[in-house]
Amino acid sequence: MSEYVETFPDGTVFERPWTPEELAQQQKDRDDYAAAQAAQAAAAATAAKNAADAIAHAKSLGFTDAMISAMYPALVTG
Repeated sequence: MSEYVETFPDGTVFERPWTPEELAQQQKDRDDYAAAQAAQAAAAATAAKNAADAIAHAKSLGFTDAMISAMYPALVTG
């Protein structure tokens, strides 16, 4: 990706090399996106583990699946 290319509706094509600032910003944007995706995946994994732990704990106290589903329908995935 060494050229910035922009095509306009009238068919005009504008090409030029990326500036060092643009390349740095592009890399920063990629890094920020990857970090955000990793944080989102970690949060989802934590939420899933917490839900599983809550269900297991409720079952250990004698609650049935029906009872757990009635109290917390979002926790029971089927």
